[in-house]
Parts: sequence; structure tokens; C-alpha cells
Amino acid sequence: MKLLNYQRGLNGKTLFGIVIKGYAVSIETLQQKSGQTHEELRDVYSYLENLPGSENSARELLKYGEAYISSLSDKEKTPLENVKILAPVPHPRALIDFGLSPRHLGNSSAILIKHAFGAFGSLIAPVMRKTVQKATRGKMLYYKGNHNAIIGDNDTIHWPTYSSYLDIEPELAIVTGNEAKPIAGYTIFNDSSARDIQLKEMLGLGGPARSKDFDRSNGLGPFMVTPDEVGDPLALNVKVNIGNRMAWKGSTSEYCARPEKVIEYLKTVFTLLPGTVIGMGTIPDCTGLDNDLWINPGEKIEIIFDKLGILRQNIPDVLGRMEPSNWGNRKELEKFY
Repeated sequence: MKLLNYQRGLNGKTLFGIVIKGYAVSIETLQQKSGQTHEELRDVYSYLENLPGSENSARELLKYGEAYISSLSDKEKTPLENVKILAPVPHPRALIDFGLSPRHLGNSSAILIKHAFGAFGSLIAPVMRKTVQKATRGKMLYYKGNHNAIIGDNDTIHWPTYSSYLDIEPELAIVTGNEAKPIAGYTIFNDSSARDIQLKEMLGLGGPARSKDFDRSNGLGPFMVTPDEVGDPLALNVKVNIGNRMAWKGSTSEYCARPEKVIEYLKTVFTLLPGTVIGMGTIPDCTGLDNDLWINPGEKIEIIFDKLGILRQNIPDVLGRMEPSNWGNRKELEKFY
């Protein structure tokens, strides 16, 4: 089952609904048409707090919708391509991001060192790649993200003027439920990053801050997909399209821990509230940093996960006055310096 938050018109009412045969159909409509009333389905937060009963209720409505979709009017069902899809959890109770993809961490460390230290960095980059990859395997490393910087499908990422190397980070994300059902579903997470300031923050032992927490930096969507529909979450193919210019491929199979272990680990640290979003880590080979290739203003991003759909993200075509980059100014951004 695929659940979503959406709007039918520009700045319209936010609706909580279900995807049925290519249409977005609101819970409200399904209850009215079927004669059912489920208070636990008033919004996604109530749904998450009242699992598994709320999921059972939603499935009853889904079954009704599948049987009677042809009888619904155009106002009661809307093709997905004609709705504005919002983040499946617009206001997470917390945003946690793990680094459970050692090969990405090794690749990233090597490219960061290369850009930060020039010729010397290029010499030690291969050693750094192997060292970090080995050191992080099996480690439950995470940081806290900015849960107030959430955007949804087809939204525009903010490009901060202090960075010339904006990047994306496609990840599998867990949406938490309650004690009765800790994993409510999965979604796509795009953890946007300002790469040319990231290493300084990490070496300063302060952790990622300006490199991660800027406005509109955390994309979620398009749907929250229930675990039964996803199957094995560590067997999903991933593809990223950067306009028509670049295409990257990866897989969730490179994660070194399963979602259940992530939940178990976090519960030893703090109480997981329903509606917490947990990124598993960046898919190797699917970022500019992994490939040392960089996105440009105005480009359209597609992040495609098997079973989860396509999260579209836009890069602004007009930037503010850019600050000089410690990695060197990019010629693609010349007019903004």
C-alpha cells in the first residue's frame, strides 16, 4: 500500500490519501463513499500513532477503492501526474541519518581529501578510500538532521551561497510507527549536501552542520510504502538521473545493517516517536561526490527506487551572489560570483 499527502490544486487543501491504480484518492473520499469512519486515519500522524489498527482500516478502504475506482468522479480521484505530492511526513518528529554504506563513505572521504589538499590529497586518496571503508563497516554511525528543512516531490532545493558544490544523497528512509509496529513504511530520502565545506566541519569534530542543515535540504517522497509492498528493503535497485547529462546506478544491497537493527540500536539511545524519519545512508555511486561530477543550476533530478517510486528534485537556475569556494570557483557558476 502506498500512502501520500497531496494537494489537488495550487495551494489547495492538504489531503491524506492512498494510491489506487494510478490515482490519488483521499481517505476522506473513501470514507464518505464506503460509509466507513476511521478517526485514526484523519492524517498521517494519527495513522502512525495507531498502528496496526490504522493500517488495517486503510486496507479496508483500499479494497473498496480498488473495487469502485471506476465509479469515482474526477473530483474524487486525481491522476498522480496532476497532483502536488507533498512529503509523506511533512513534519517528522525527528530526522536521523545513518552512514550504513561503507563504500560511499570511502569514496566520499577520498574525493573530499583530493579536493581539499590538491596533489598531496590525490596521492593519499586511494589509501583513505580503503581505510574509511574498512573502518566504517558494521558501525552504527548517525547524526541528527534538520527536520524543519523538509521538501517533497518536485520541490526546489535551496542552493546556499557559501557552497559551489551542491550535491544530492539518495537514501532509503524508514518511517517509524509505534511499539506495536516500529517500521510503518519506507520512502526515498534526498539528503542534499554542500560538499566544499563538509570536510572542514568533519575535521573540526563538530559534525555536519552548514554542509547539511540549510533550508529545503531534505527531500522526502513521493510515498510512504508499507513493508509488505517493499519486500526486502536491502534488495532495491536505485537509479539517479541528472537531467539528460548523467545517470548513476546503485543498490540498497550495500547497506551493512538491516532496518530492524537500526530501530533496535536507536531504541537503546532514545525513545523513538511515531513519525521519526531515519535515513539508512547514501547509496554508493549515486552522488556527485562518489563520481567527482557536479550538478548545475537549473537541472532536474530524478531519484528512482524499485518499489518506492520516483522522487523528483529541482535545482534553482538563479543563485545569489556566491562566496569564493575553498575548492576553487566553478566555471559553470562564473556569473554568480
